[in-house]
Amino acid sequence: MEALPRTFVPDTHALLLDGKAVARGIREGLKGRVAALRERGVVPCLAVMLVGDDPASHTYVRTKAKACESVGIRSLVRHYPANASQSELEAQIEAWNADPSVHGVLIQHPVPSPLDEAALLRRLDPRKDVDGITPTSLGALLTGEPAFGACTPLGIITLLDAYNIPIEGKHAVVVGRSVILGKPMALMLLNRNATVTICHSRTRDLAAITRQADILVAAVGKPEFITGAMVKPGAVVVDAGYNRVAGRSGDVGDVEFASAARVASAITPVPGGVGPMTVAMLLQNTVRASEQQA
Repeated sequence: MEALPRTFVPDTHALLLDGKAVARGIREGLKGRVAALRERGVVPCLAVMLVGDDPASHTYVRTKAKACESVGIRSLVRHYPANASQSELEAQIEAWNADPSVHGVLIQHPVPSPLDEAALLRRLDPRKDVDGITPTSLGALLTGEPAFGACTPLGIITLLDAYNIPIEGKHAVVVGRSVILGKPMALMLLNRNATVTICHSRTRDLAAITRQADILVAAVGKPEFITGAMVKPGAVVVDAGYNRVAGRSGDVGDVEFASAARVASAITPVPGGVGPMTVAMLLQNTVRASEQQA
């Protein structure tokens, strides 16, 4: 991996955790593994199920497909209308489960109601769950058994490691308890010997808890919800939020970046922090699945 830039947020002492740079190094490493698989006649393939016409979901799928192509992974996208039947989608997943040329399957979240996204995930073969969010994968995270890690929390852990930020013995506070981010994030930090507190929408006196965090992960889904006043001086702040705000261009994180950077010792930007790491972990999991199945 290339040497990481040591860039600081202007007019602060906060180190900028450059997810783009770390992800770029990971992708470069994956190219060699993909080439080795291709020499054996194996072309790594990620199949993506996209249901409905949510613009953000379409953007995410295009981004993932482009990233796959950049390292030599074949991307197969199946787009279904929002009124597709549950049985039709489940049949497609079963077909991919049985197809040896498909090594990883991603069900783009969210699947529009009244379709049952949880039932679709239960159908997916855990060996192909490169997004790491089936009940089997999440259960393995709890028990310590081998499985694919959920991409965003895994990307956060990888980013912290890339900058040699210690986790063991630290007090980590995760704001958010979603199945795809908050809960697996807390478990991954716990598995790395952090002391972990999970906060959520019903947590009382949230700021009093976040100010205790050595590592603060914002995954609440509310734009600029975490302010500098809620950050312990010297804390590492990880912003896993991506929000669209009317009247503002681009994505906005869950952290008010300017005020938090004046207090933190290190912080992720939005964009360019956690997002690229999520995609890099999806590629890494897909290559790993290809190697295991080969």
